[in-house]
Amino acid sequence: MAVLHKEYYKGTGNGQKNIRVNQDIRAYIENHPNGDFSHVLAEDDRWQVFYHLSDMRTSILNWYEWKKDASILEVGGEFGALTGLLCEHAAHVTTVEYGLFKAEAICRRYEDRHNLDIYAGNILDIEFEEEFDYIVMVGCLERQCGGSKSSKEYSEYLKKIVTLLKPNGRLLAAVDNRYGLRYFCGEVETYTGKPFAGIKHYPQAAKGYTFSRQELLNIMKEAGFKNVKFYYPLPDYKLAQMIYSDNYLPQKDLGERLLFYHRNQSTLLVPEQQLYSDLIDNQVFPFFANSFLTESSLDGESSSVLFAAVTTDRGKNHGLSTCVHEISRKGEKKEGWIVKKRALYRDGQPSIESVYNNMMELEKRGIPVVPHKIEGDAVVMPFIPDITCSDYLRKLVSVGDRETFEAIFEMLYKNILKSSEIVPDGENKLPEAKEILVEYGPILKQCYVDMVPFNCFYINGQLFYFDQEFVKENYPAAYPMYRALMYTYAFTPDAEQLVPISEMKNRYGLVQLWDIFRKEEDRFVADNRRYDVYQNFYRWTGVDINQMNRNAELLLD
Repeated sequence: MAVLHKEYYKGTGNGQKNIRVNQDIRAYIENHPNGDFSHVLAEDDRWQVFYHLSDMRTSILNWYEWKKDASILEVGGEFGALTGLLCEHAAHVTTVEYGLFKAEAICRRYEDRHNLDIYAGNILDIEFEEEFDYIVMVGCLERQCGGSKSSKEYSEYLKKIVTLLKPNGRLLAAVDNRYGLRYFCGEVETYTGKPFAGIKHYPQAAKGYTFSRQELLNIMKEAGFKNVKFYYPLPDYKLAQMIYSDNYLPQKDLGERLLFYHRNQSTLLVPEQQLYSDLIDNQVFPFFANSFLTESSLDGESSSVLFAAVTTDRGKNHGLSTCVHEISRKGEKKEGWIVKKRALYRDGQPSIESVYNNMMELEKRGIPVVPHKIEGDAVVMPFIPDITCSDYLRKLVSVGDRETFEAIFEMLYKNILKSSEIVPDGENKLPEAKEILVEYGPILKQCYVDMVPFNCFYINGQLFYFDQEFVKENYPAAYPMYRALMYTYAFTPDAEQLVPISEMKNRYGLVQLWDIFRKEEDRFVADNRRYDVYQNFYRWTGVDINQMNRNAELLLD
């Protein structure tokens, strides 16, 4: 059983229990002992509820490879959004929460954990008899010095924290960037509720203080860390989807891969996703990243992970991480890089096995694939330095190469047809097939719906596939072709000027099927992305360009 320690508690954070949303969150925890808050997240649209109870919060660290049998100290447990994750990966976890009200909630949330101790109070008042392999501070450092602008105060605070770390230990700290791109776009600053407050270096008092990259680096160095590795979680550390590093920075067109969110658009002037390509071109992305995750060490070592993509929102059965590792230290040479795909939860291991088995089946049918192998609980692949086919198609559009553009889609369709045996039309299992009697084309016994440009590379005139997780039995071959075209034209609208989408629909028999497949795609995405649970998050991902234009006009008054 989890153990709650109150012996060091001196009344800190006593006001937590007087805040209505805190009361509600604690009630949710107490009324859902199984830890499943799906119905809560679907029905309660408050940000604080989502922030403290959503599994998406774990995305900042659920990809990280922890030492075996590690001990972890979590500073600032709040309501325990990350505590359960840490317990899954450590021999023992010690969580410190400033206020007793939240500390009690953590204990109730994870009362069946046998490797968890929770301390209520100020960490500097607590006497620990051990050193830890890891210290985790997520969204915590900024609030430790009362909003002070003095970097020295933060480094002095960390010097005390460092004494709790083993000589070969790591400090994992996630903080917001004062110069994050979203703040230049007009989003309100976290600790003041006002736009541009952090960028102006907090001219008025604030409850916390966010750092620039150089400030944070200096603080960590002054605290005694020999090595500080920066990760850049996007869209931020709170609800991370992709985590980059200095040796693996993002490419253009992040909108195809990421869902940016804004809880309040009332002060926004421009959608941030439109600006990343320019930041990347001008090599200033690290300065403008919305958040930082730092891995700091006393011995100079660091994790081998250079990049991580996580799909935590897909739930326990389909939540996966895809990580790029630098295995042999060869500087910029990517020959020493590999890719590992793992399940985020034990329930997701069948999905990992499906990826491997599907790739082997495609290879047997003569489809070129990236080499895959199983190592332990992971699917391992070599790192392919080439851009994906979807990125290559964008290049073709930009240079006006219609011939190659069309040839790639022809190759895609031939591979789709080659991927499985064809069954009689009457076995079509598409839900609309029995009611809407149109020509659906060849029906595939095994329809790999992710045989799309995003999931393959175009190398020397061939398509090499990877990451084929989803298979529909007895589905039209035209469905993955619809997905390939629909997403290409959605994320590369200039393709319409190169080859009108109407021509492609005619060529691949999609004119009558387009709207039918749109319904199927809506079902597939809604199920895969769990829209029923995360509907409020997806509501935050929309942008209102007209409102932004009105905001900009108000600046002229």
